[in-house]
Amino acid sequence: MPGDVSRSTFSKLRHYRAVRKQQGRVGIDADWNEQADITAHRFDTEALDLVGRYGVPKDNAGFGLSVVNNVPVISAGRAYVDGILCENEGDALALTAQPDLPNFQLPATAGRYLAYLDVWEREITALDDPNIREVALSGAGTCTRRKTVWQVKLLVADT
Repeated sequence: MPGDVSRSTFSKLRHYRAVRKQQGRVGIDADWNEQADITAHRFDTEALDLVGRYGVPKDNAGFGLSVVNNVPVISAGRAYVDGILCENEGDALALTAQPDLPNFQLPATAGRYLAYLDVWEREITALDDPNIREVALSGAGTCTRRKTVWQVKLLVADT
């Protein structure tokens, strides 16, 4: 992890629902982070249980592929992969212009390809995104962020 965290205390096997702050006690990052992990685990598990391994909303399905002016594009909307919410706000986003897949090139060989959505989380520090620095503390970095990264990739399909 690039962030400077003291320790990670979350375990889904404990079945904790919340972290409760006690008055007059020292506050540490591990407690704050465990609460965030408890909440994320709940959201992801709930989405996985309700949606399944993958799915899209009926009225705002995202990540459909089409061709506009001979350019493959990804539709705006939402999708869930393993309980993780993925959002594409870029309407008709060119496959080669994905924000988290720089320099993506379309295959040079004609053929049949399977498109799939690759999803994971990435930790973001103030070095990655200067906007998370705290201006009230002269630009000090205070916390990291967890970002959902998605990439539409192509795989050669057997013919």
